[in-house]
Parts: sequence; structure tokens; C-alpha cells
Amino acid sequence: MSSTADDSKHSAVISSGIKIESGIQMLARLTRKPGIDKFYASLFGNGPKHGDFIEFNSEGNTIYLLTELICEALMLQKLNGPEAGILIFSTDGNFNFGAIINVLRNKIIKFINNASIYNTNDIDALLKSSLKNLYILEIFDSTQFHITIQNMENLLSKHPNISLVVFHTLTAFYWSEQDFKITKMDSYLRKLLSVIQKIIKDHKIVVMYSKPESFSKSKEKTDSLKPCCQNTTEVQIKYRIQVVLNESGSNFINVRNNDNCFQKEFNLINEEIVWLQ
Repeated sequence: MSSTADDSKHSAVISSGIKIESGIQMLARLTRKPGIDKFYASLFGNGPKHGDFIEFNSEGNTIYLLTELICEALMLQKLNGPEAGILIFSTDGNFNFGAIINVLRNKIIKFINNASIYNTNDIDALLKSSLKNLYILEIFDSTQFHITIQNMENLLSKHPNISLVVFHTLTAFYWSEQDFKITKMDSYLRKLLSVIQKIIKDHKIVVMYSKPESFSKSKEKTDSLKPCCQNTTEVQIKYRIQVVLNESGSNFINVRNNDNCFQKEFNLINEEIVWLQ
């Protein structure tokens, strides 16, 4: 067959509107994920949905809130949890994995005490079963960070139960990547999010990431902003959550999405969040 005929046939296939997908894309599309669409309704309402990006920022520390959400997502379905698989990118060395075990154990104990289905002898077994769905990547430099992100599709295909990816902190290597020409912070973050979105788009993933509150060219205070995400951008940030920690006075978070904004107060008791409302 001549090359002209081949070109015509190729054009006909394209113009027919047939969508061609890879085996990995097909597997991702057909794989059933643990549902987190109604996860933590007090913060996210009926969300988050697969494909959502959730930003956490603070001038203090976002780790307590991230730990709370991670542990809630790990709770087994038989403990009324979503039993989500979670992939954590730990980039700044501040992630306290011992706290995850402690908070998760406390959640299991609380469920057992309230439900009277299990007894205290089951705690360790339930904890171990929950932690089987947690995957942790310790990242130590920029090169490793970007290589691991590019390899994320393979990780998600190998572990199809993963429905939540957490980056703490997404912008950890910004300064180490700068040379004589400084990349604007917003541009750097936007490019990173765009790369991640392209990788996870076929895998029914929710992405949570943290960054310093000051990591932006905007001088407007986060807690004074109106509901976010109304502008069409390359990567849609569905929720922005600011964490405010006070040594004296109440701690609180400001939650913003494209519908509204609200505040929730909390106490920290043994590094564990206890909501006040």
C-alpha cells in the first residue's frame, strides 16, 4: 500500500472520532476505587471528587490536619471508613509517621468503644490492616522528586487501590532549583500541578498538597479572600484550606471553595486535632 493510502487511512481513523487509549489508561478507567466522594463532609461537603486538587497552606504547620485526614481516609470500611489507599510524598523531613499510627489507633479505639462490635484485642489487627493501604515515599532532593513524580503512573498502576495522593510539602525544592534566573513562585507551582494532573488524570485520584502560606506572589491575606477557584485555570484547585495555629487563643482553619468559605476551630491535644464545632 502506498504512503498516500496509508495517510488517508490514518486521517480517516482520526476524523472518525475514535478514542485510542493505552492498556494502562483502560485499566485505570475500569478499576474500582475506594469511594471518598463524601469523605470528611464537615470540610468537603459532598466532595472531594476524583480529580480534585486540595491545597493546604499555613505559616505554622499543616501536618496536624493532614494527619487527621490521612487517618480518617485509612479507616477500614468495616469501621465505617473509606478504606482508601494513600500515597504520601514526604519531602521536607517533617512528616511524623508515628503520629499517624497514634491518631489512627485512637480512631479505631473510639469506634470500638462506640460500636461494641470488636474488643480491645482486635485493635492491633485492625491497625495493621488499615496501614497496609499506606504507601510512603521519602524524597530527599529535587532530582529524586521529579523522577518519582514521572514514575507515579507506574506506582498507581501497581497499586490500583490508591485514591489519594498527598504531597507534604509540594514546594520543598523550589529554592534548590533556582539559578541566576528565578522562576516566579506561582509559575513554579502551576507547572508542578500541571505535570501531576496529566499523570493522574486517568487514575481517579484526589490530590492534597501543602505549601507555605507565603509561597505566592500575591500579597492579599488568605483569610480575607472570597471563595476561591472561580477562574478557569489549567489546574482547578477545588479547595484551599488555611491552617492557623495560635500559642494563645484558638486554632482554626479557613476553608474556601468556589461556593463558600467558612471557619472551624480546633484544639490540639497530644498533637491530635479535636474540633470545637
